[in-house]
Amino acid sequence: MNTIASDATVPVSAQEDRHGRAMWVYEMRPIVTAAEREVAAALVQDRNLWLSRHGRDAPALHVTAFRDHRTEAVGLYEEDGGDEILVGCLLLHRQPNLWPGAVDDPARALKVSMAHTAPGRTDRIGWLMKLWLADYAARTGIDFVYAEVPSRSTGPAGTDGRLLEHLRDLGWRDLGSGRTPDGHRVTRIRLSAAPTPGLAALIHCTVPTVTRHVYKEDSER
Repeated sequence: MNTIASDATVPVSAQEDRHGRAMWVYEMRPIVTAAEREVAAALVQDRNLWLSRHGRDAPALHVTAFRDHRTEAVGLYEEDGGDEILVGCLLLHRQPNLWPGAVDDPARALKVSMAHTAPGRTDRIGWLMKLWLADYAARTGIDFVYAEVPSRSTGPAGTDGRLLEHLRDLGWRDLGSGRTPDGHRVTRIRLSAAPTPGLAALIHCTVPTVTRHVYKEDSER
């Protein structure tokens, strides 16, 4: 289903079903209910198992984070014959603590973390999530999206080096290395906001463009 090249033109309008209702191939929406969070946690757990089999660290805290109703989790869902499949997820941080000099106005920054795609996919889910992030930032009035990548391996041939090279190919800019408050070495990256006309025809978005407030009901659904 996902055969779009990175330089392809996004369709102008969504497809319609036989009843004339608009249809999208993908939907990016908040992960809110307990059931939705369990599905996201399962995806992250599957990804962690895949990483472990390929000799990479698999942080269990990522699974826990997607179960925590205080986090703002969003997911990319694929429509497949009437069924919805979660193919990617990440956490949004509307007012993140950024390193000194990262942005002029931290209140307008957007940071993402713990981005995961479903293992075993050969299509470009990561590229679609990047495309959505760049467009979403533009619609929110933010110039850049920030993230951090583990930087444990040395050299471009290392696992982390290959990941960073892949992210560069997707359009992320390397801002240099540093350490997190708990001492882990990371590479800081930045993605420029970029509106994509017609993207809504491919990825229907219901993620709000305002700061999310955590309500008690979230944990009760």
